[in-house]
Amino acid sequence: MENELRVGADEGCFCCQFEFDGDGWKGCNQHGYLDDGRKGDYAYVGTEYGGASVAGKPARILFVSMDRPGEERHWTFEHVQAGYRHAARIRGNPHMGGVDVEMEHLVDGGTSPDERCNQFALVNSVLCGPPPARNAKDKDKPLAISRSTGTMRTQCQQHTKRIIRELEPDIVIAQGEWPRDSVRGLLVDPQQIGDRWANQMSGQQHRWVELWRGSIEGGKPLLALLTSHPANYPGFRWKTGGLPDELNLGIQRTREAHAKTSD
Repeated sequence: MENELRVGADEGCFCCQFEFDGDGWKGCNQHGYLDDGRKGDYAYVGTEYGGASVAGKPARILFVSMDRPGEERHWTFEHVQAGYRHAARIRGNPHMGGVDVEMEHLVDGGTSPDERCNQFALVNSVLCGPPPARNAKDKDKPLAISRSTGTMRTQCQQHTKRIIRELEPDIVIAQGEWPRDSVRGLLVDPQQIGDRWANQMSGQQHRWVELWRGSIEGGKPLLALLTSHPANYPGFRWKTGGLPDELNLGIQRTREAHAKTSD
């Protein structure tokens, strides 16, 4: 992925495969927005990616999430792999705790956190990021608030496309408003499976779950479960493993749809 897709995060070496109105990531650099920020990010790929069992069939499961809003440093590949694996194993934060809960409900029963944390891959839908917003009272504590722009989100969609095509997932779970839009926009010949399932605990329009079948241009068929981000999700009790009703229904529909796919 680093050599062919040019997706990485080491300081000074990140170079977009695509040129957007300039030289690589500089096309997203509005008014010097990224000069001192993070340039690039690595995907997480579990050592047993493809080894999960969903409804009795092997499944490659890929999460597409948002970005690293509170991070200002450049991570090495090793740091990214260890960090995601550990956070999912211990449910160490709302995002990765949510990932493990979703995995627990999606894959066949009897798995342990140690197994599940190695059975998925995860990529952020925005790879670069400006310096994080600062806490007004404590400047040493960055705020976990995304500062990505519409330009960054739109142009990074091409990275998401190539990464999905490279990892060849059977199931993609998009987490958050713009990851959902990104994944849905990439699907070729999309077919919606079932209805849109809305969150009954929230009056916000973006709290919903949908399941689609389609493919990425040049890639294999896949199922795309479009969800809200686990953090700040009404009814998502990630510490204890409780899912909102609409997300639980979406995951069960995903299991049923995967069982019907051809080998």
